[in-house]
Amino acid sequence: MMDTPVITALATWVPDPVPLSQWREMERRLRLIEHRGWNAWMKSWQPDYGQYVETHRDTQNDGCVPSEHGLSAPDMVPVETGTDLSGLAAKVANTLCAERAPGAPPVDIVMFCHSSLDEHVSTTTAGRLCAEAGTSCFPFSVSQQHGASVFTALRLAADLFIAEPDVHTILIVAAEKWCPPFSRLAGADLVHGDAAGALLVERSRHATAGLQLLDVAARHVIPGAGRPATGVCDGSAPPLISMIELLLARHGLRRDDIDEVVGHRGIPSLTGAVCDLLKRPATGAYRHCVHLGAAESIVRLAHLLANTALHQPHRILLWGFGFGGHVGAALFEACGAPSLHLLENVRSTS
Repeated sequence: MMDTPVITALATWVPDPVPLSQWREMERRLRLIEHRGWNAWMKSWQPDYGQYVETHRDTQNDGCVPSEHGLSAPDMVPVETGTDLSGLAAKVANTLCAERAPGAPPVDIVMFCHSSLDEHVSTTTAGRLCAEAGTSCFPFSVSQQHGASVFTALRLAADLFIAEPDVHTILIVAAEKWCPPFSRLAGADLVHGDAAGALLVERSRHATAGLQLLDVAARHVIPGAGRPATGVCDGSAPPLISMIELLLARHGLRRDDIDEVVGHRGIPSLTGAVCDLLKRPATGAYRHCVHLGAAESIVRLAHLLANTALHQPHRILLWGFGFGGHVGAALFEACGAPSLHLLENVRSTS
């Protein structure tokens, strides 16, 4: 179909990891120079969330952080020190825009996925990305869905290709940079890492090779009482499994038709449920790990593509979660390999 979205290019950037102990010292110094506006904002919701913030601000996470994404060693977390959040997003966006052929259709829409906020509060990252794209495109943000935001962006892209015949190219950018007053420690199990990723999504009529988006869905699961700090609990597993089953059924696929499964780490119950559904061994179901927030799915997908020889048809199931009770899943079929730009430092991918 001419309206089918195809991911024709991916770019990722993961900064060098630093020891958690080093980040704690950096965070302590940054808190001494917190912006007054941040302090006022934090104070406004202190009655509801103050106890949680104080509890986890001093949490020590000295356990082993497994080597996740192929990018960080134990007890390490990726920390960006050279630019702000908008700079991270612009880095991967510019990489994809610069490689486009002179006669390629311009970028029509830019979606920026994020959970963290730019240090310069007045900066509109989506607006900057529009300027970086060099076209009069329409920019907007998908926020507060954490790791599930890319699935929402892909769903919007698929719908826009149907509803808007003049839209041909969509740039999806996801980036996170964590700094005070927001803590990297998400409870006792997950540590937020800085990263950025970008997807160039085009109509199939303009795509020569890439990952065809067969289907995608995202859902918000209302957390029950006593949920963990992440807002992701065992109650998220049934909706995620139902979502995956629906995606497979829509396209007449069985579990044996899926060649690769790429999921987020950190919630073993979700990993176990997906592996049980697809009858695969539950490997890598780490509880203590680094999570890259909105950029997690793109970084994981790019890492898979860099290490996998794609055949046709080659089907990939991508799933993930977001703090606050969001889950998402996407089903891809390879129609050739997309252009891939892994901007991570070599030491980070060993």
